[in-house]
Amino acid sequence: MTAAGRAVLDPATGRTVTHVPDTDASGVAAAVARARTAFDKGWADTSPAQRSRLLRELLREDRTELAALERTSTGKPTARALGEVDFAAQVVDWFAAAARYPVGETHPAGPGMRTYTDRVPVGVCAAIAPNNYPLLLAVWKIAAALAHGNTVVVKPAPETPLSIRRLAERAGDVLPDGVLTAVYGGAATGRLLCDQPAVGMVSFTGSTAAGREVARRCADGLKPVSLELGGKSPVVVFRDADLDAAARAVVTGFTGNTGQVCVAGSRLVVDRAVHEEFVGRVAALAAALEVGRPADPGTDLGPLISRAAADRTAEVVAQAAERGARVILPPGRSSVLHDLDGGFFVHPAIVDRAPLDSRAWREEIFAPVLSVASFATDDEALALAHDTAYGLSASVWTSDAHRAERFARTLRAGMVWVNTWGDTEETVSVGGLGQSGYGRELGLHAVDGYTRPRAVWVAHRPGR
Repeated sequence: MTAAGRAVLDPATGRTVTHVPDTDASGVAAAVARARTAFDKGWADTSPAQRSRLLRELLREDRTELAALERTSTGKPTARALGEVDFAAQVVDWFAAAARYPVGETHPAGPGMRTYTDRVPVGVCAAIAPNNYPLLLAVWKIAAALAHGNTVVVKPAPETPLSIRRLAERAGDVLPDGVLTAVYGGAATGRLLCDQPAVGMVSFTGSTAAGREVARRCADGLKPVSLELGGKSPVVVFRDADLDAAARAVVTGFTGNTGQVCVAGSRLVVDRAVHEEFVGRVAALAAALEVGRPADPGTDLGPLISRAAADRTAEVVAQAAERGARVILPPGRSSVLHDLDGGFFVHPAIVDRAPLDSRAWREEIFAPVLSVASFATDDEALALAHDTAYGLSASVWTSDAHRAERFARTLRAGMVWVNTWGDTEETVSVGGLGQSGYGRELGLHAVDGYTRPRAVWVAHRPGR
């Protein structure tokens, strides 16, 4: 890091776009203090209607600018970046409406007494966002927290601060001072934020290893945390499935956002009777995807976030091949790495018959790599699906209604898709099980993370 700050790279070229200085300890403390002052001076007491109106202003403008910033720092194709900004706006609209939803209950009580429960905001919320969906996943946290009366200090990933910096600037024009502020930097900045006594809760999205550290640091202060962590999600395909639809979903599942998705369907568990046929369909569809420059309208897959990510992907695939797996690359390609403009590009890779103790099968690679194993029975399919410490998502494809219900009921994952993959709406709460974390984003259950229930007894009989 230079005196000008931490370099922000364009992953499509490897070149430096700008520098953003890390926020030091005094800067983090000042941001949290501003947020605490804003909370104490009345943001929590702002009427739900007023909070709703202000929230809607956050993303009303800047769509094109925000998408361009996302494309620059992540390498996303333009259409994908625009779509994510639009989804973020939908999330803001949802929570702007949710700010006015009724909460709490009235309980039976004797004469002269009214008893009820309500929910109160936790105060200052720290939102720590990842680099794969910098704006969108930060907005999931910010919108929910602000709608329910909290103030927020957000820390974007060090690789992708640009869209959050713009959002924080916009918040300075729309919201009262201190309601939404941003700090910048890597793990050290995150640790400083977690350690601030005035932070009431921490919402973190990122790797399981980093999530463990967040939970440990927050434990001393008894701060609640919401953790949306890694995944190694299975897609289970039976011989009686619509194989064409399943193949399209599998390709979307492991290549979407160049594989940099926590719910990526990175493990294919396929019926042995159709193994070769189905893998062939998937390989043909994956080979047709265009790896290229983000600004090119024909590009399907942009670069990975860093050179280290691309090199790690090549290493994992090579290790699987050395151990006997069949690696399928697009025709004419001998390496997963793709040399283009100095960027961090990779081709989609299928690791067929991956050893079950290999990194390709066990680790979250965060790249367009699909590991494949086959099964002969339903029980074997379930065992393979559950052969992971993660529990973020799973998908099953079958035309048998009984089997679909059984797998929907039995699969240990926070999100289960039957004969579909990847559906996500702002109205539905999502999150993981096991090493994929705890807490829920989006939907009605987000309120559980950003508020606390409170019991109230009001005596109103004269003389009591």
